Amino acid sequence: MYLASATSRPLADPVLASIDSCLGFDWRWFLATTNQPTTASVLVFAYHVLAFQMPLVLLVHAVRNQRERALEFVALLAVASVFTGALMALAPAEGAYAYFKPARGLFSNFTTDAGMWHHHVLMALRSGEPFDLIVTKGTGLVTFPSFHTALGLAVVYAARTIRPLFVVLALVNAAMIVATLPEGGHHLIDVIAGTIIGILSIIAVKMPSYARGKADRVARSAVASDADH
Repeated sequence: MYLASATSRPLADPVLASIDSCLGFDWRWFLATTNQPTTASVLVFAYHVLAFQMPLVLLVHAVRNQRERALEFVALLAVASVFTGALMALAPAEGAYAYFKPARGLFSNFTTDAGMWHHHVLMALRSGEPFDLIVTKGTGLVTFPSFHTALGLAVVYAARTIRPLFVVLALVNAAMIVATLPEGGHHLIDVIAGTIIGILSIIAVKMPSYARGKADRVARSAVASDADH
């Protein structure tokens, strides 16, 4: 994703904001509407807790000795990353905060640098300025599509066989997807694209096992037919 951000292609924010407008979505209105103490606190928590959900899902699968589920989840993360990186390179964007430049009062209950923590590194990558790449201090650079949305769907899908965890993660990540707009600084179209990537990633990861299952059924059917004869 750092490589995908290092491009001189024009920023796509004007186009993304225009698409939102065509969809009838006003980002600044939504920001002001959700900027209530309780609402903002819930959304900020939901947005940032995603980082802890991924190791949690892997840990739960490890404890339950569900190796295949754990590997499936890792594959989902990998496929979603590739899809996201490709779209980032095609449509680089700096985010809704950088584009609309709202007054601090409009997001006073959200994080001080909401939706802007990536901006300095992103601009350095685009201009060729020196920057530090320390994995433990890395920052998310994705605006279009919303990688948070894709990851949220992957986490919930990975927990589908553990009902109590699935319900909790589904509720938290539903709030997280909403939070990608005011806290993550995403355009609405970013979230829609992230949803599509999440769904396509699940399909891509499941296709090989589905194909194997179908081949096994055909083989068993052929064996049964030969036995009947």
